[in-house]
Amino acid sequence: MAWIRKIDGRQTALFIAVSVFLVFSLSAGDLFLSQGNIENVARQISLDAPIVFGETIVLIAGGIDISVGSNMAMASALAIGLQPYGALAATLAALVFGMAVGAVNGLLVTKGKIVPFVATLGTMSLVRGILLTYTRQQPIPGQIEAFTWVGGGNIGLVPVPIVITLILALVLTIFLARTRAGRNLYAVGGNKEAAYLSGISVERSVFLAFVISGTLSALSGVLLASRLNSATVQVGADTPLLAISAALIGSASLLGGRGTVLGALLGVLALGMLTNGMDLLGVHTYFQIAVRAAILIAVVALDSLARNLASRRVAAMTGAGLSSA
Repeated sequence: MAWIRKIDGRQTALFIAVSVFLVFSLSAGDLFLSQGNIENVARQISLDAPIVFGETIVLIAGGIDISVGSNMAMASALAIGLQPYGALAATLAALVFGMAVGAVNGLLVTKGKIVPFVATLGTMSLVRGILLTYTRQQPIPGQIEAFTWVGGGNIGLVPVPIVITLILALVLTIFLARTRAGRNLYAVGGNKEAAYLSGISVERSVFLAFVISGTLSALSGVLLASRLNSATVQVGADTPLLAISAALIGSASLLGGRGTVLGALLGVLALGMLTNGMDLLGVHTYFQIAVRAAILIAVVALDSLARNLASRRVAAMTGAGLSSA
């Protein structure tokens, strides 16, 4: 069992990503390795990455956000439905809405003292209801052709969403590693009582994490709307599973205090290639969801086992130190 204690989340994510790539390179062959398919996978990953980054930050702070799918879908609908007021105004409205949902989640958790799962379950249902009312359960077509450049255009040879994702990953990495607010998130997620005693505002950190998650969920919705040039109520149903799975594969933990943006990127890369490969092989959508759920269960079980072994080791060392004293 010693190898389990040495597991690094980013190494796990990299191993899973490489394994998935090799499996589908052999099974799907030229279809999987074609330039068009690789570009398609890259674009899809870049659409999902912001929402996974946001989920990772919430997990680092010791919370969880399952409202991300509904938030993304509503932001997508606003980015398309408000285009008569201009693409920029519609995009800003979508991002502000996502930020507001994140703020509501943060207030429910910090001021309302509601468990994050229950709080975000409530906002998930609330936002989904708003979405169904706003769209009248009908697709909304895009009206501004130039808006599609954000999700479907290129800067040189590089797709625009990939550029956005890489810039976002760099900014969030610096935020988590180099700023006091970012480091506070790890402290709060690792041990709220110790963080409070050290002078950290626990409520402010948790609130910030949910606001970031809500905003990034909306950004994913805007990118998706731009790529499709339309919005539908069907999107986002299994997004919470995707976001949480990718974040956990990428080194985050349900117990908080752990996670990196690079790991999250590797996690979403692994799941993106897995989904694409199963699509190419004709695997049914419902079975794909089951596969991703099985991966999530396995990752959580491994993380829990590693944590338990580490706790026992610390307890044993403490006991030995007390005995020798």
